[in-house]
Amino acid sequence: MLKRILLTLTFAVSCSAALAVENKSADVIYTNARIYTVNRAQPWANAMAIKGNRIVAVGDASMVKAYRGKQTRIEDLTDKLVLPGLVEEHVHPDMASENLVNINLQPSEMSWQEQQQGIVDYAKSHPGEDWLMGGMINWLNDNGNNIDGTDSPSHFSTLDALVPDRPLMMWDVGGHAVLLNKAGLTQLGITASTPNPAGGVIVKDSDGQPTGVLRETAANMAYERALDGQPRGRELIESGLKPVLKRLSEFGITSISDSWGRDYMVKAYREMALANELPVRIKVYVSDPLEWVDEQWRKGAQSIIDNHEDYRVGNWLRADGVKFVLDGSAGGQTLIMVEPYEGTTDQHGGPWRNDPEEFAKKLLEYDARGLTVKAHAVGSQTIRTVLDAMEAVRARGSKQRHSVAHTVFVHPDDRERFKTLDVIAEFSPYFWYPTPSWDMLRHELGERRLEWVFPFKTFTDMGVKVSVGSDWPVVDSPNPFPAIETMISRQLPGGSEVTGPGAAQRVSLQTAIHALTMGGAYAQGREHLIGSLEAGKLADFIVLDQNLFEIDVQAIHKTRVLKTVVDGRTVFER
Repeated sequence: MLKRILLTLTFAVSCSAALAVENKSADVIYTNARIYTVNRAQPWANAMAIKGNRIVAVGDASMVKAYRGKQTRIEDLTDKLVLPGLVEEHVHPDMASENLVNINLQPSEMSWQEQQQGIVDYAKSHPGEDWLMGGMINWLNDNGNNIDGTDSPSHFSTLDALVPDRPLMMWDVGGHAVLLNKAGLTQLGITASTPNPAGGVIVKDSDGQPTGVLRETAANMAYERALDGQPRGRELIESGLKPVLKRLSEFGITSISDSWGRDYMVKAYREMALANELPVRIKVYVSDPLEWVDEQWRKGAQSIIDNHEDYRVGNWLRADGVKFVLDGSAGGQTLIMVEPYEGTTDQHGGPWRNDPEEFAKKLLEYDARGLTVKAHAVGSQTIRTVLDAMEAVRARGSKQRHSVAHTVFVHPDDRERFKTLDVIAEFSPYFWYPTPSWDMLRHELGERRLEWVFPFKTFTDMGVKVSVGSDWPVVDSPNPFPAIETMISRQLPGGSEVTGPGAAQRVSLQTAIHALTMGGAYAQGREHLIGSLEAGKLADFIVLDQNLFEIDVQAIHKTRVLKTVVDGRTVFER
């Protein structure tokens, strides 16, 4: 009897031990890899074990081997570089989707003649009387001056020659201005006597006649109208969002901040998240109602903000941010500067797109409600105004992670304030190498102020929290690897004789990667879940075709992603 009891106990103990080992067993072990973890306590490893959607071990092969069970799959990564999934902190899937299903142009890849033919072909293949829309065409100028890089005027007559019989709206590459044809102006009732809307500019010629160029909130007058009848819900998801988000996955992006979210997009994200269709994690900064002209658009934005908890889906979706746009972009002198524009004594730029007093008031309100705010601020006065509002919030004891989007012309007197006020600086290195927009700004602002731009190294040396975003589709591609190269070189991808502005702000490869991983994770409030490869974190990582640490800096832009894994699931494989 005693022997039988001992045998039973031995069997039970062995079964429990086997069960414990099996419970510890990983679903998959990635081995023979060069894993850069972005974890300062353990920067490098060569193996990683995943169970479910979590990392259970990172280290050398002998340590990770303990997590191998009967059902564990082993994947040999053949000495490839592995990084944490990249966090894209400023992107516009809505605009990218809308361009994709409408007139989709890439000025850097197409001649002006090809762009014009693309507009004509689209109009012929989509007959009707509804609005036509799309983007991008090159920078629009005032006074009817030529569209940048073309021999065609920034004037409705340019589009009339292509589509004369129905309203047409085309975004320029900055995303802050549109060009309409005559039918579009007529549909909106814009004439010589039409006043500028609050925060916008209806560009007029020397005779006071509208040219067809609308800037800032005036552009939204056309945009809101053109979006009537555009795909929504499942149609938008299938035709626009799925291919757009797939493209982000192809570039190793595993988490994004939609930085101008519309109500219909947030609802589409929620539908995808609940159906387990999202290949990326999303934090939405909902565009504040101040952005919109039409009352229905304002109500839609406010509804999402007021009910943002209804749009939280696990670790996939959060809509607990609000976006303000306080000034503009290159062209049209819509950046607001502390010192006047070159050759003037009183022209500081503008107008304010979102009223700064209303912004300061709403910042206090949203902060108290636990919402984070991202404020588009490019000009030095605009950035200073945002910091002034942040100072009032911090004086109340706030710890919310608010950020400045783009952080371009930071006045030297304001740099320390980012650290003192604990404000996140979100940078746009996709704009750092020499481009035509910098020639425009050099003419308007002078060489001295160009050296103020993007103080990336200064901020990281100071300990300011930084993140990185592409602003796609304002840039041609969300590909992060030319951006990484540019952070290090400040030259064109592949190298160039000319160096972009702020060359003294070059940073190391490690700093660039940190900004695109832990920097973005911190800004999104997810640093405990993503941003580095550590046991306990979500299994978001990428595998690259070349080791960034072993190649020439000027070859980084050629890097391709071989595999993107999100939540332990492969969402892209080349």
